[in-house]
Amino acid sequence: MDLTPYLGWLRYLHVAGAFLFVAGHGVSMAVAFRLRAEREASRMLALLDLSAWSLNIAGTGLLVLLVSGIISGIAGAWFGHAWIWLSLVLLIVIGGLMTPIGGMYFRRIREGLGQRSPRAKPAEPDPVPLAPEALSTLLQSRQPELLAVIGGGGFFVILWMMVFKWP
Repeated sequence: MDLTPYLGWLRYLHVAGAFLFVAGHGVSMAVAFRLRAEREASRMLALLDLSAWSLNIAGTGLLVLLVSGIISGIAGAWFGHAWIWLSLVLLIVIGGLMTPIGGMYFRRIREGLGQRSPRAKPAEPDPVPLAPEALSTLLQSRQPELLAVIGGGGFFVILWMMVFKWP
């Protein structure tokens, strides 16, 4: 089946998926930095819930981005070019780095506030909230900066390769 007549729509879906993906991650990233200035536990938990919700949007965007990108790559016969493979590998590597780093950071804060992790087993005891000083130390972690460098840097490299079709 010849999909080349649909390349415009596929590109549209790909860019729309990328916007959703970046928007969802942008909210979560803003939460990571905003948590540092917050001192009220209920507000911190609300921010953590907002971050978790926004990552659902990012996941939907990622699915649209990947499916439309792969179909576009097939339709445009771009899988013979290195840039599309490098983009996919970078996306996997970036996701493989960011997911555990961000997930552990947010989980430790949730548990530091005394809230069970969504993935906690029913038999596990409820976490004991950290003392304010210990929670403050946890919130001053450089994890948000690390996530911003990995995710932001990777995003701009992938964007550059897509726009300039390198190599």
